[in-house]
Amino acid sequence: MEQKQALIIANGTLPSRSIINAILAKKKFILCADGGANAAKRLRITPDVILGDFDSIKTSTRAYFKNVQLIHIPEQYSTDLEKAIRYCIERNISSVEIIGATGNRIDHSTGSLGCFRKFGNTIEMKIIDCIGEITLIKTTTTITTQRGEKISLIPLERCEGVTTTNLLYELNNDTLALGLREGISNEAMKKHVTISVQKGTLLLYRFHKQ
Repeated sequence: MEQKQALIIANGTLPSRSIINAILAKKKFILCADGGANAAKRLRITPDVILGDFDSIKTSTRAYFKNVQLIHIPEQYSTDLEKAIRYCIERNISSVEIIGATGNRIDHSTGSLGCFRKFGNTIEMKIIDCIGEITLIKTTTTITTQRGEKISLIPLERCEGVTTTNLLYELNNDTLALGLREGISNEAMKKHVTISVQKGTLLLYRFHKQ
């Protein structure tokens, strides 16, 4: 497999077609996680592989993609998205963009975010939803921003030693944790913002440009 980047289509709410087209323009290896294949069929996107426990993919979808490789993984100790990410790791894919990872069910969305803790230090991951994109902050991250851009920090667990520069509400060796202190809807004050964390799984959520 020559592709070092992949797109995973999961069985949740997808971003706009224009966002999906921009992802597809990069010619990534395309992998559908079970019911994500139903969305691929609807959008006329042909994946390279469809895998999962196959409790969500429609019979008509399987027939439509009869020439696509199907990999049945029946074990129930991991989600279909986790199975898809592991597939990419095992094949030395360096980064994945994931759509359909969030949606109406908060349990599914929470499980998807948990993938950053399980796999984020092994493979570069980005979850793209209708509003924005989520990435993992590894020790220190510097991003190019626009003044006034909304930025949220999401602690998956207790995150210690969180420090930021050029945000409206600065953090200086602070602790973020759900129910204690979150980093929702901060604001960029300059062209570059730096965020660092010493301990814990901290996510960065940026909104799509309008």
